[in-house]
Amino acid sequence: MLYKSLIRPILFSIDPELAHEASLKALSLIQGFLPFSKIPFKKHEVEVAGIKFPSKIGLAAGMDKACVAPLAWQSLGFGFVEVGTITYHSQLGNSKPRLFRLAKQESLINRLGFNGPGAEVVAERLKKLKQSNKLKIPMGANIGKSRIVNSEDKEAVINDYLNTLDKIQAYADYIAINVSSPNTPGLRDWQSAQQLISLLQPIKNKSLKPIFLKISPDLDEASLNQILEVANNLKIDGIIATNTTISRKNCPEWSIAEAGGLSGALLKEKSLNILKQLIKNKSDKLAIISVGGIHSADDIKQRLDLGADLVQIYTALVYEGPWWVSKATRDTQEGIISS
Repeated sequence: MLYKSLIRPILFSIDPELAHEASLKALSLIQGFLPFSKIPFKKHEVEVAGIKFPSKIGLAAGMDKACVAPLAWQSLGFGFVEVGTITYHSQLGNSKPRLFRLAKQESLINRLGFNGPGAEVVAERLKKLKQSNKLKIPMGANIGKSRIVNSEDKEAVINDYLNTLDKIQAYADYIAINVSSPNTPGLRDWQSAQQLISLLQPIKNKSLKPIFLKISPDLDEASLNQILEVANNLKIDGIIATNTTISRKNCPEWSIAEAGGLSGALLKEKSLNILKQLIKNKSDKLAIISVGGIHSADDIKQRLDLGADLVQIYTALVYEGPWWVSKATRDTQEGIISS
């Protein structure tokens, strides 16, 4: 109630990206003083892809791109954290403004464009974090293509991902491969079966950690089944479903012309449909992390009941507040998290 009545109105009175950066900075400053979450994690522990997750609710990539406040997410009750998207080269991202609130629809449009300090800087932060032994929950690293690398130069794209993998993998529990952001030109082309095989095979060969593939919610059934076939044949550990959508269904008229990916409540239908198709056709060994449009404990239960192994949250934190995940976990108690 404090968040919605006091904090959110203040944050919503300023530019969305500035509000995000200010919130992240505040969390980074206080994270060393926050108590460890009081959620009885041991009751909810689950093993996925050989990793023990203290709960099934994690932080999605995009919220903390450069690993600025990892201990804060642990204290707020998340069972795992995914930082990124991390690119090999540092980059500013797209021109501003590039983040927009659809407040009535509890959604966001972003076209940030993988802004970040680059793999070397993030790797150093992850290294220090690991050496501190303070993080007690799994840490995933989401990696993507640097913008300066031509999407049509197949060898250069593959090497770009591999270079980031080399920098990051020693300090992460799993690696998420992002080929689904709509904000990097040509990136989604790498979801086609032939392109995907050429990228995932060398990554799989070189990676020492489980590999998860993050996919688009805008895939048709045939394309999704091709991705599943590739994932099964290459023995990829899991799929993260989904990234943001380019659809503007049910969006306010002003937002239709804004380029970028839509997240939040308006993504729910698409994300659910992809999840249902994945569960129907996946192999038994392929793990599924469901993300997109999760805004309540009932949403979490629905995803887990459908067969998702884990779920991730992002936009709900903007509208419900940083304590939402702890409340959702407690509200659901044994019935959801252990389902």
